[in-house]
Amino acid sequence: MKYVIATAGHVDHGKSTLIKALTGMDPDRLAEEQQRQMTIDLGFAWLLLPNGDEIGIVDVPGHRDFINNMLAGVGSIDAVIMVVAADEGIMPQTKEHIMILDQLKIKKGIIAITKIDLVKDREWLDLVGQDIREAVRTTTMRDFPIVQVSTVTEEGIPLLVESLQKVLKTVERVDKNADPRLAIDRVFSIKGFGTVVTGTLLGGTLELGREVDILPSDKHGRIRGIETHKHKIGKALPGSRVALNISGVEVSEIKRGDVVLYPNTFRSTSRLDAEINILLSATTALRHNDTVKLFHGTSEVSARIRTLGLDEIKPGESGLVQMELHESIVICKGDRFIIRRPSPPQTIGGGYVINAVPQRRYKRYSEKILNSLTVQISGSERDIFLLLLDEKIIVEYDQLMETFSKEGLDAKQAIETLQKDERVIDFFVNCPQIGIVQFYSSSDILKQLGEDCKSEIMSSQAAVPLLPGIPIKNIAKKHKILECVLEAMVTQDLLGTDYYCKMGYLCHQEKPIQFSEKDLSKIKRLDSAFQENPYSPPSIEELQTLIGIDLVQALLFQDELIQVSDSIVFKISDFEEMRNKLLKHLQEHGEITLAQFRDLFNTSRKYALAFLEYMDAKGITQRVGETRKLKR
Repeated sequence: MKYVIATAGHVDHGKSTLIKALTGMDPDRLAEEQQRQMTIDLGFAWLLLPNGDEIGIVDVPGHRDFINNMLAGVGSIDAVIMVVAADEGIMPQTKEHIMILDQLKIKKGIIAITKIDLVKDREWLDLVGQDIREAVRTTTMRDFPIVQVSTVTEEGIPLLVESLQKVLKTVERVDKNADPRLAIDRVFSIKGFGTVVTGTLLGGTLELGREVDILPSDKHGRIRGIETHKHKIGKALPGSRVALNISGVEVSEIKRGDVVLYPNTFRSTSRLDAEINILLSATTALRHNDTVKLFHGTSEVSARIRTLGLDEIKPGESGLVQMELHESIVICKGDRFIIRRPSPPQTIGGGYVINAVPQRRYKRYSEKILNSLTVQISGSERDIFLLLLDEKIIVEYDQLMETFSKEGLDAKQAIETLQKDERVIDFFVNCPQIGIVQFYSSSDILKQLGEDCKSEIMSSQAAVPLLPGIPIKNIAKKHKILECVLEAMVTQDLLGTDYYCKMGYLCHQEKPIQFSEKDLSKIKRLDSAFQENPYSPPSIEELQTLIGIDLVQALLFQDELIQVSDSIVFKISDFEEMRNKLLKHLQEHGEITLAQFRDLFNTSRKYALAFLEYMDAKGITQRVGETRKLKR
């Protein structure tokens, strides 16, 4: 396995010397560093453990003036070696580095007490150890083993290597099939090769010859060469220190903080949603509209804070924020970051990215927004699912997959977990507009929809008694779904067994149309009109004038009338008589002409043609030349 670790600790506590003792390499690569005997920028070395594991080591500056360089080195590591000198013990930068590592949730590592050759008093060493335990007691470092070492006598070095080997075995490696991203910590040029960048690879593999994007500098190139620990390789694995020779990009065009990635996998952002924790040691609260420095990976940008749901986040407390970045960065949901006051310089806290690409600026006190962000933090499949259902009563399978993936979950596994919940309803719809689609909803939501629809049907019929229900198109539009999908939901009894769809209406069995005495009187007049000319009845417009539009519609719905064309309506008993005589004629003679059908019922061509075309449309007859024949 390949791992990346970093050092941390106060200036001059022996971090670089310890790395040299472990690896034989001096991580201080700058002339100024070697002259001043002080690490200024990131240094690098590597080590092959006895079990064959390879470790890339990032040496970070301990001086407070170079804290930004330190932060660039600990953003993508598997473990840390916190270094404390035996002769000085816990110092100011030791405390700040502990706070930073805690905010970044670095959970694996070792505490190395160095320079033990300078201390002859064993009680003093014990006190240093006790002070360290107290300093890390409430942090992610509380269970780190403590190893005492001397780089002069090499006492404790073998034990440190053994302990490091044990700790790294407990590291949980992230999904190797994820999209790769390499945060650049160094950019330089090699004569004859061109631009080279280095960094720690996260996510997936980078392969020789592949096209890459470099964001947010928005450059495009190709991987010309890959090295890990001075060895040329064809594929770089996640969790390793990597040097990439990239063609098509100049050194001057990219910088530390940029990220190398495959095209169309990530995008840069200048706005993000986050949960921020302010350190108890911070001297002031974080207030709305404050400007801070955000450190993520190897990037450092200024950001304006928009607190959500509150005006400030006090020391020792957490809160939701939306951050407006002054420059774009590449950052993902779940990533952690550090924030510092720019002046006077002070680390004040850290955070967790909830959403790396929010679509808009939020209203600061919106309950809906606050609830949404809280749910996204929890990461629960059900909570995320219910959050989607806040917008729609049903969710498509593809949308659910996309959302779960975006939230960092194994989408297929999340849906399988969801389906085990009895309250989750899934169903298929075969709709002309969308084909066969699987949808998901909640039994509670569908039950509430059914109750709401029933209430609306009752109210509608109370206002207009002749209405059979409520228009399907109105319900579909209200809930942002297709009419055919709603009809399928009704057919599958998802709203309850008492619902049915007919003639564009959603209806309920408990509320049939009720005709008043006045309506019944009008219907008698209508019966008289049909009796006079049963096969040449009044047009629908004439009927509407005679008894009213609502009553005509109600009779059509009740199957007392049947409409065969835009203007022609028959009484159902007359229609059935015409149909039966037509079928009998066709069975006996095999065919019928329009004129024959007209004469059969002593009606006009208009009515005969409308009736026969209706029978054609229903698939009972088919036109063959000038005749009609049975289709089935």
